Amino acid sequence: MQSNEELWKNYTKNRDEKTRELLIKTYLPLVKYFTDRIACRLPSEVRKNDKEDLYIEGIVGLIEAVDKFDISRNIKFETFASKRVRGAILDSLRKEDLLPKNVRETAKKVENAYFTAENRLGRPATDEEMAKELGVTTEAFYDILDKIKGITLLSLDGDILNRDGEKFTFEDILGEEPAVLAEFEKNEAINRLSGLIESLENTERSVLELYYWKEMNFKEIGKVLDISESRVCQIHTKTVLRLRSGFIKTA
Repeated sequence: MQSNEELWKNYTKNRDEKTRELLIKTYLPLVKYFTDRIACRLPSEVRKNDKEDLYIEGIVGLIEAVDKFDISRNIKFETFASKRVRGAILDSLRKEDLLPKNVRETAKKVENAYFTAENRLGRPATDEEMAKELGVTTEAFYDILDKIKGITLLSLDGDILNRDGEKFTFEDILGEEPAVLAEFEKNEAINRLSGLIESLENTERSVLELYYWKEMNFKEIGKVLDISESRVCQIHTKTVLRLRSGFIKTA
């Protein structure tokens, strides 16, 4: 059986359909990984009805990655393909417009509230302070976070550029993938984000570390931190909103 390296060498040389199909089959687990990872952050009715469609869209992204990959660039195919697989899945979700306009508006309101409150306080705002800023109870604030959890996938994705004008997602920069960071090449942006992460509470930093670096899902994180899966989801949503707000506003 040929190794992945041998498959790529053969495909680069011959561009034959059989080797192409073998490469696609080899990397199908990557598609399943991103489908599961994205689906778990969607509303339950979307997760139940559309997961198979998301998987198909991810395969389309994988095929595009196989066709466009250049082994001479000296980067791992997994790194190259991950952006395209994930991007294809997210693009399909955007086209379906699964998140109503009022949900997007609510997420933007929370993001702006974080910016306003934390600039006034000169420090990260607590949940109670955020609830007061929004004019709601703390429990109502948590309900809002539950309702807008999918927004961190769609509305807050993209629009960060490297020096060559290539788009990167917010999650690309949060993740610990050296090749991605090397491509991004905008140290001031990475340093700014690092500073924002340092200002987070321990639990918030732990959720980010376990989700983006250790690649654990929310249920697994809940067991590690001894909190519920829904609480992990709330923490993730508010933390990404806070970071996104600070990242964009200080850019």
